[in-house]
Amino acid sequence: MRVTGVAGGGVEGAGALGGLLRAGRVGPDGHPAAVRRVLAWLARAVGGSAWIADGREAGPPPADPDLLRAVAAGRPRAAVVAEPGRYLRVLALGGERPHPVLVVARASPYEETAGPLVAHAATVLELLLRAGEAEAQRQRLAEAGSGVRLSVLQLLMGGEVALAQRTMAGLRPGLLDAERAVVLVLETPEGERREVARACEGLLEGRALVVRCPADDGHVIVVAPVADEGGGAEGALREFVAGRDGVFLGVGDRHPISRVAAGYDDAVRSLAAARLMPGRVAGHQPGVRLPEVLDAGAAAGWAAGFLGPLADVPAQDRGQLTATVRLGLEFTAVNAARLLGISRNTVRARMDRAAGLLGVDLGDVRARAALDLALRFHDGDGAPGDGPELRRLLGAAPVRVWAGGLLAPLRADERDLRRTLRDWVGENCAVEPAARRRGVHPQTVREHLRAAEGLLRRQLVAGGGGLYEVVLALTATGELAETSYEEPCEAGSRWSGRVDRAPVTPSCPATVHP
Repeated sequence: MRVTGVAGGGVEGAGALGGLLRAGRVGPDGHPAAVRRVLAWLARAVGGSAWIADGREAGPPPADPDLLRAVAAGRPRAAVVAEPGRYLRVLALGGERPHPVLVVARASPYEETAGPLVAHAATVLELLLRAGEAEAQRQRLAEAGSGVRLSVLQLLMGGEVALAQRTMAGLRPGLLDAERAVVLVLETPEGERREVARACEGLLEGRALVVRCPADDGHVIVVAPVADEGGGAEGALREFVAGRDGVFLGVGDRHPISRVAAGYDDAVRSLAAARLMPGRVAGHQPGVRLPEVLDAGAAAGWAAGFLGPLADVPAQDRGQLTATVRLGLEFTAVNAARLLGISRNTVRARMDRAAGLLGVDLGDVRARAALDLALRFHDGDGAPGDGPELRRLLGAAPVRVWAGGLLAPLRADERDLRRTLRDWVGENCAVEPAARRRGVHPQTVREHLRAAEGLLRRQLVAGGGGLYEVVLALTATGELAETSYEEPCEAGSRWSGRVDRAPVTPSCPATVHP
């Protein structure tokens, strides 16, 4: 470490040591800055210069080339040297060998008062260096712990619960032994994520897994195992958000610990709604989501049939495949890869494999919406089922009521946003074809979509769960053209990842920007 004082004219009087203590006070700029201030104080106090020798000395080294090595080895621990044109005091600063070495130089002999000043400064510097190393070690351990927690999250996202539990046992034994968990996602202002993550860790006191999201630099992910009493982590985080401006919270549904990816998907969808809410928090609302109003038995039968080809995939591969598909439907290939701890090419390969097995074109938003819904009822881990077609499920009276309620807020705008939304979805979420069908300028379509997002409290342009719900709602009301959701894809059709949080463009939403 190269830290240098400046030449000065001396510090006199009893206030000198007070100045040393002020210089050595550690502030927000950390221990290295305090070391620099103490060296600058010492340089002024002796009327010369001061630095810590580390091979990149701030001044000419002693004439004796072995002196610094000897002092660093503690043999001797201090030396006073007179050389032509300067006088040196060289001191070992303690710590592990080789010791850091303080060098103080001036052009004339030292006064009697200089010895105690140099000794006091050396004591303060030694304490600062030790404290700085301890802080650096603490940060290294914290980063190591953070890396382990990220690995655990990625294992959970991939459905590898047993390995995640064994990995977590070294940090927090038993934390992931619960059968169910709720996932919560906090969105933080720029530059505040690390602080918010630390606050959450302190607030939850080891009751949950807290991880800085690898896919979004502003997100903190919390996986909270649910005990019988439940709700503790969620309640604490709701209070935290209420008292912290600029932070948003999305709360997922409770899921088996093996389906953390599904819980994360829920939480991200809730977070999209939270951005549009005054309280900055959104969570599960009974009766609001489509799976809750569908006939559960019929829907499970349909989903089992839809996902039936996955039953032939070996169990371990099938778990990885479905976990990847869940995230791939909600996020870009790059972000899904970061969440799973795999490469984006692996994500794309798994999505392509799933599309091939299921015989669907994941470039079609309606196919993605159907697959997303199917995965909410079935994991593809059983025998193929036999259920009604999706259109029959969506035509049930409770579903039509749900769809009407979801789309009803669009009436608050006089611009017929519903028609624009219907045309946009009908054109596979491509703006220019929708504008031609609607007979308006493409910019008008973009403005209508932004207005619809605010009224529906769902992200549409970015794709993902909010868009899929709207697609299925428009299908339930009979407003989309009669096209099979299970139409086989063309040979060679490939999934390339969704556009995530990108502006509305004329391109197909299945185009990825790495």
